[in-house]
Amino acid sequence: MMAQPSIHASNHILSFQELGQVDSSSHAEVPKQLKERTTDSLRRTEASLSEITGSDDGNINDDENVKLKNEWAEFLNGSSAKHDDDERNNLRDEFLSLVLQHIQDYHDIMASSQSHSDDICFLRSLAQLSLQCLSRLVQLRNETFDKNPTKGIPGLAPIFGEEFVEEIAAPMKFFLQLEPNIVEADLMELSLGASELILNLMHPHRPRNEACVPSIRDDILIPLTSPESSHIRVVESRGRTVAMIAELASKSVVMAVEHTVPNYAGSAGGAVINTSAFAVEDEELAMKRETAALSRMQDVRDVFQNVGKVVLVPFLKERGNFDALEEETTRRVLHAFLAIFDIAPFAMESQLETLLDDHAAPIIDYLKMNCRERRLEQEEKKQQNSNNRNHGETGHEIFETSYEGDEFGNSPDPLHQPPAPPVQLPPIYQTIPKPPAIITSIRQLESTLDSITANLENQDPELWDERLAALVDVECLLAGGVSSTLGVEARHLFIEKIRKMPMTDQFQDLRSQITNQACRVIVALSYEYREYVREDGSLGVAVQHFVDCCTPSILKLCCSGTRLMATQGMNCMLCLAAVGGSTGYPRTISNFCDDIISKKVHKNRKRGSVLALTAAMRVWDGSCFA
Repeated sequence: MMAQPSIHASNHILSFQELGQVDSSSHAEVPKQLKERTTDSLRRTEASLSEITGSDDGNINDDENVKLKNEWAEFLNGSSAKHDDDERNNLRDEFLSLVLQHIQDYHDIMASSQSHSDDICFLRSLAQLSLQCLSRLVQLRNETFDKNPTKGIPGLAPIFGEEFVEEIAAPMKFFLQLEPNIVEADLMELSLGASELILNLMHPHRPRNEACVPSIRDDILIPLTSPESSHIRVVESRGRTVAMIAELASKSVVMAVEHTVPNYAGSAGGAVINTSAFAVEDEELAMKRETAALSRMQDVRDVFQNVGKVVLVPFLKERGNFDALEEETTRRVLHAFLAIFDIAPFAMESQLETLLDDHAAPIIDYLKMNCRERRLEQEEKKQQNSNNRNHGETGHEIFETSYEGDEFGNSPDPLHQPPAPPVQLPPIYQTIPKPPAIITSIRQLESTLDSITANLENQDPELWDERLAALVDVECLLAGGVSSTLGVEARHLFIEKIRKMPMTDQFQDLRSQITNQACRVIVALSYEYREYVREDGSLGVAVQHFVDCCTPSILKLCCSGTRLMATQGMNCMLCLAAVGGSTGYPRTISNFCDDIISKKVHKNRKRGSVLALTAAMRVWDGSCFA
């Protein structure tokens, strides 16, 4: 049964007046009675805060706890009674100063190696409880602001902002390094408490004047992950410390995505994404996930770069691949990356390519393979549960009705087998309406592309379904690996043929099915050619020309009076900039800028340009903007 709080929040704080008597920096022995009274008071305060912030959704139903939570919120944020503010603020500042002093004192003593065995456990306990109190207070602060993110709290003075981060930076760096080689539970709690506090400080819905992600990045995360850092106490533990920071950064990205897309049902390391064909809502949510992940990853991009250089790149140079992975540190880093890749694959892939250059390829391959295997396991379990239910209902009838003709219930010709499960394809093709097309020769590819061109050139309004089928066939060719399986000649042939197709007309069609599929085609092409345009200059010029020709039509689609089609255009602009790799399409930047600053441009066209330029600034090389 939940413990009932018996005293007010302010009474918890008032009992801390006596904590000023504890001066750990003097190394004087603290009386036993004062130790017990101090620890008990701080423990009761932490328990009180845990009661009101322990719910996953931040909702407290118990009347006493609601009252207690309101008291803590007033104590932390102020109340409507102006005459109480000065006294309340002084009490709050005194409390925060005391708990910060406990943390700093323990850090100073441990760092100076002058600890006294009689008092060190007591001081460690105070530091641990103080960390937990601070973490709960920051969480409460976030919940209060999250209820009204637009207006926030009027007149809210910053408490947990940049100055606060500067004050706790040194202890946080010390505590985060206690995890690797320490077995003692108390020291482990310090490390976990520091991680929880930092994660709450990186919450996406912080008060505006307390936004401190850059300070956390520069003062804590980068120093602990930099290859040249002097902040690592034990050189041998560098990799493990970096792995812990990678997990922390990954959780912050996942948290940002979950708060940006509230309806997203998933969790780090096990995301389940709805991939129903032609589900426009799912595509919109996917774009929001990618945008949120890109935004947060951009905030901590130097941290991810350091993590890759300190842990993954040396491992690849030594072992060559991640087969039979035995190194725990490397496994932890890859699992942290995989948590992001599960919910925002394009964002993770584009950032790795930008930050790690040639070393990114084996890492991305590992993430794709494990993401695919994980989803296959989920599909197998789902299918197994379904089969078990069917078997329980109908006995052996399932074996009589499931297979007709050959084992697939269709023609034994392998070309007519049903499509593979969507989870076996890269995420960009998970809503593809037909199976990927496998081309085995240049002649077959040329013949197929000529047939597609003929269908697209037919402007008969009654034959629009043939144009739709032709666009689907183009995507199926890309999904089937036409750019990778047949080599350089096939890549050049494909881009030359598609440049001669009337693609721009498809973006201006009056049918949303046509415009949607045209958007899918150009995004898929950009995705498949992202690596090859870096190696082949002439191929890059051809792809750039094709995108340049299509961009005005896509921006015009953003202005459509049909909301569905306008959304397709804006999502297309975002994806085109996000998935095309770091080389980007520099000639489109001036067009985006012109649309953004012009006063006569349609608001949705302006929005599409903003989305594209924002993604480009996060993904493309700096040389694109020179």
